[in-house]
Amino acid sequence: MWINFDQLLDLPNVTVVNYQKIAQTIFLKLALLNETIECPNCHQTLDRINHTEYNLVRDLSILGNRVYLEVPRRQFHCQKCQKYISERLSFMRLRQHHTIRLYIERGGRPSQPWSEKTAS
Repeated sequence: MWINFDQLLDLPNVTVVNYQKIAQTIFLKLALLNETIECPNCHQTLDRINHTEYNLVRDLSILGNRVYLEVPRRQFHCQKCQKYISERLSFMRLRQHHTIRLYIERGGRPSQPWSEKTAS
């Protein structure tokens, strides 16, 4: 069976470059399609990646399988303001290990901390 994971995920500026299925879990390795970001401090266009680290992030299930995304978290260096900027992704918050839509599906609000939802 052919599955187009890009269409199933429906995440902006993201493509699936590899996948692996282990038992009832699917791991999807993502690549980001945008090559630049804007510095939130000086609004300079940044294209110099200082560091990339992959984070394992839980997402909504697909076809009854748990889904984990290997998300590249890129850090850029701004020459103008001499700061290191971590790229913001619209589908997840920094330092979180789940997507916003998974959080909402479980009854949370995008602005509500995960710890408040799990405590109730």
